[in-house]
Amino acid sequence: MTATTPRIDRAARWVTVVASVWFAFTAGWGMFGIPGAGHIGAGSAGNVMAAEQMLRWKTLYPMWWWYEPNRPGYGEALCHHPFGQYWIPAVFLWIFGHRDFVVHLPGFLMSAAIPPLLYGIAKERWGAAAGAVAAAAYVVVPIAVGFSSYWNLETICIFGTLLFFWGHSRHVTTGRDRFLCASLAGLAVACSGDWVGYLLVAPTLAWCFLRAFVLPPRASPFVPFDRYARWWALSVAVMASTLLLWLGMFHHANHLGEWVGSGDARSGGEGTPLSAVLESRKAWIEFSFTPIAIAIGKLAAPIGPLRLAFTRRDEDTYAPSLLFGAVAQYLGFAEGADVHIFWPHYFAPYFALALAQLVVTLGAGVRLMAGRLSARRAPAISAGVVLAVGLAPTVAMAHDGVQSLWVWRRTGGRYDDHGAFVRSQIDELYPLRAVARRRSPPGATIDAHYSAQWGWEHQWSFEGNANSVGGPTASAPRTTTHPFWIGRSSGMSPDDLRKVASQAHVQVYGDTWLVDQRDAPAPLDAYSMNEREPNVFEWLVYGGTEPTRSIGPTPDPWLTWEWRTHLGQPAQPPSGEPRSIDEMRIAHNAAIARGDDADAARWRGRIEGMLDRSVRASFVPGVELLGIRTPGGVEPRVECWFEVTAPLADESFDVRSQVVARGTFSSIPPDTTDRPMTAQPTLPTRLWRPRWIYRLDTVLNHRIGRERYAGSWRGLSAGPVPRRADGAAETTLLVLP
Repeated sequence: MTATTPRIDRAARWVTVVASVWFAFTAGWGMFGIPGAGHIGAGSAGNVMAAEQMLRWKTLYPMWWWYEPNRPGYGEALCHHPFGQYWIPAVFLWIFGHRDFVVHLPGFLMSAAIPPLLYGIAKERWGAAAGAVAAAAYVVVPIAVGFSSYWNLETICIFGTLLFFWGHSRHVTTGRDRFLCASLAGLAVACSGDWVGYLLVAPTLAWCFLRAFVLPPRASPFVPFDRYARWWALSVAVMASTLLLWLGMFHHANHLGEWVGSGDARSGGEGTPLSAVLESRKAWIEFSFTPIAIAIGKLAAPIGPLRLAFTRRDEDTYAPSLLFGAVAQYLGFAEGADVHIFWPHYFAPYFALALAQLVVTLGAGVRLMAGRLSARRAPAISAGVVLAVGLAPTVAMAHDGVQSLWVWRRTGGRYDDHGAFVRSQIDELYPLRAVARRRSPPGATIDAHYSAQWGWEHQWSFEGNANSVGGPTASAPRTTTHPFWIGRSSGMSPDDLRKVASQAHVQVYGDTWLVDQRDAPAPLDAYSMNEREPNVFEWLVYGGTEPTRSIGPTPDPWLTWEWRTHLGQPAQPPSGEPRSIDEMRIAHNAAIARGDDADAARWRGRIEGMLDRSVRASFVPGVELLGIRTPGGVEPRVECWFEVTAPLADESFDVRSQVVARGTFSSIPPDTTDRPMTAQPTLPTRLWRPRWIYRLDTVLNHRIGRERYAGSWRGLSAGPVPRRADGAAETTLLVLP
């Protein structure tokens, strides 16, 4: 049966519904979870904390000096960008207060609206099929997927610009004032997000000026002059008034010079050839867009201007206008693009509308040819070709777009971070919030060891600042306002750990050490984090990239015995039957400590039965790799199990990863960045004891592609470093597809 245009329109609407639901999911997934490290977590939280200052001190200026007891002066005002990214979340903070979901709620609402806006823009002039193509194309671009929940400049400007375009197209078609208001509101939002908002709309407004005031009326499709000219004049007025508002407020705060200086600092890259600049960012660009989108974006670049020359319609300026703003942003601020992987986000809406333009142009040719055979069927054939051809790239990119969501969230939007070690920090933020924040008075500051790596994500969770210190103190005046001390055992030396444990009552939560400085010194207590896989509800609202954690009400006897024994504190041997493989490991070590070799052999045999022994290796001097274990789950990791054969110095078993081949069904080339995957051991190797068994965990932030994980020992101090007895440089632990 021959397809009819209504059927194709119905199919296009369903495609748009699916695309919109998927993108709303990506933006809302894990919205109620703890904001972790990286752009998506800490970056979003930083913008919201600056907005909190406006409510706290009743000012229109976002401020630094978060959680300080005294009102900051205008010198602490954040005058680098327009204030939209702060004013908008301030409204939600006023309604809901300091809640985790507020960090991502504005981004969720705007991102969820983007696919319907793209559909509406393309449908208005080119039909429902083109609208579906635009909506579906956007939601599979990895950078759009990954940063759909990110509250920053990009989402504001993209949403505002698309609302401006959609409202204008509807206003031209219908003449209704509500669409005029929608267009102006979108423009105000775009110009309140960032300076690039002005650039994203400038080419369209320049063309509209020519169309309204320069070209003869017959040169373009008829539009009532009064209505069109009023929209253009009001649009220019919105741009001018918002620009004057921001510069006036910057001047009032005496920050105009700093604003200019920040722009100069973000530019950089003078004298570097463009080819060299793009080559240095190649892996980021290819992962963020896929080669398919990049090729189509290049192919479609001249289509918009060529179509405009023939059609003289405003809609054909939208994609070129977005391209102009994206290029100016990306190439004009080289330093920012080198540091922030999300910098080219503006190319995503360009790609969506450019693809729609491209297939509409193809569809026009098909309609012309089909009309020679059947004028009645030509529209349906053309619409079918537009939908089918336009969705082909979306289908080809869908695998990478969907898989990229997990990669972005696991890394906080940092991807490979130029080869830096990436950590979510959630394992530290949970006890910080559940213990230190809950037991501290309002307005308290925390004493933080440098190993805690205090950042914006910590400030948001603690709702307070940190004072950089060495060890904890028992000084009464300090503990009144600084009741807690925090550090990471993986970032401290054995001597530091012994010193802290001897001077205070340490509470251990995995790798996190907390000290309530109001308590008298006492032997260390270690608590289980009781990690488990989230249920469906938890996976949806808190995110599917971290295990669910809950701290037990009493110290864990197995963990407490292990820590106290290694730090020379009195320890009660654990009793009862081990329930987990890690408790079996501690039971083995306890048997060695009391000289019960038979019991130790029993536990060792059970442990080895649960390991992949194919990777076992001997290292000299001092250690043997018994095998590995890969539990899987929402936080995939590889556990390396070692037996000590001789005393060790301070060392670390470093696991690194390399993408060795393109992934199945993926168009993204292998990322050449060699990534470090592990922190230093939670229990320093200098404290490890001969014949005891230890476990080192590496979280597998797996990239798209066939990725190889290999480990080798690295010395952290003077002394011999364990090397494989067979002379191999490293040990391949596993390869993930």
